[in-house]
Amino acid sequence: MAKFQYSALKNNKEIIKGEVEASNIREAREKIRKLGFLPTKVYMESSSYNAVGSAISQSSQSTGKNITFLSLKDKINFTSELEVLLSAGIPILEALHTLEINAPNVKLKTICSKLQEQIIGGKTFAQALTSLYGSVFGPVYTSLIKAGEDSGELEETLGRMLLLLRNQDNIKGKIIQASIYPAILILIMFCVLLLFAKVIFPAFYSVIQFGGGSVPFLAQTLIGLCTFVGNFWWLIIIGFGALCYLCSTLFKNPVFKSRWDEFVLKIPAVSEFIRYINLSNFMTVLHISYDAGLPVLSGLELSAKTVGNWVIKRQAANASSLARQGKSLSEAFQLSSLIPGALMTMVATGEKSGTLGKMIKDAADVIDKKVDMALEAMLKLFEPTIIVIMGGFVLFIAMAFYQLYVGMLGTLF
Repeated sequence: MAKFQYSALKNNKEIIKGEVEASNIREAREKIRKLGFLPTKVYMESSSYNAVGSAISQSSQSTGKNITFLSLKDKINFTSELEVLLSAGIPILEALHTLEINAPNVKLKTICSKLQEQIIGGKTFAQALTSLYGSVFGPVYTSLIKAGEDSGELEETLGRMLLLLRNQDNIKGKIIQASIYPAILILIMFCVLLLFAKVIFPAFYSVIQFGGGSVPFLAQTLIGLCTFVGNFWWLIIIGFGALCYLCSTLFKNPVFKSRWDEFVLKIPAVSEFIRYINLSNFMTVLHISYDAGLPVLSGLELSAKTVGNWVIKRQAANASSLARQGKSLSEAFQLSSLIPGALMTMVATGEKSGTLGKMIKDAADVIDKKVDMALEAMLKLFEPTIIVIMGGFVLFIAMAFYQLYVGMLGTLF
């Protein structure tokens, strides 16, 4: 039996220290819990172990200060596991401690550890989350957590947030899946281009030069292009990086961003997808905030933060302003032209019948289906475009090859 030192919480507020004998660290934690304490730190009485623990602690503290981004998958894992533990009646501190032990990566482990420290120091979960990782989780997440904690429905709010996060992950997955087909075609085009330019065309090129003939224009252009790429690939990488930086700078400019968003909403098929994908987040957050007990005005302001398109964001801000002036939610939506007419009818029916929360949820579900339909329509539009581009590419190579072949025959006969 080994001796384990521990720090634990007594009555979820007082920190105590002690020692227990156990065969392993898991058994030590179980013995501490049987004493009625919540273990926060358990370690073997060994200088080497303490040195390792100190190094890990310092690494965790250093990492905790530098966490500025958390992936959508990590947010889903954190939210879902915390919601399950709280729904089972486990106190927030013990739930966070359990998450820390079972965290799949250092970031989540550090976040849970730092949140525990803040809560032990007297802050609520929402206050700790906002002060430490408000920029990581975003204003919508932290505001809804605060509303849920204030209303005593934190686990229900986490469940609703989980639906929002999974919906965003689902949309992201569909966009990535839709991008795979064009990416594969582009890769095939590039490989075929290299094959002809580096292997097939040079063989014909040497025969034509040996016979004293002239190289056809298209073949010479293709070979010259591939030669340039092979010799100055570093320049192309620098140019691509500069282009990305320029685009990033332009999209940070409010004037350019607003004009670009206006232009995008004029493109057939694409405009519907952009509008519905923005409205999907807007309506989902509005439904969650309403169910969490937030006033409609606060819900509108919070939902507007999820909108990325400036045109739609202005419409959302206009709807919020109209609601603040005393208009009903359906009137605000109608006057601002924020959502389609059929959905406004659903919202108006909910206001009259007292089932506004349910109607907002139904409207969000309808918009999610519209997102799928708009994505499918956009893909149907892009497929013929990709086929035309592929056809032009194949025609270019075929004509270059034909000219090169004819030129080679001319030097032989």
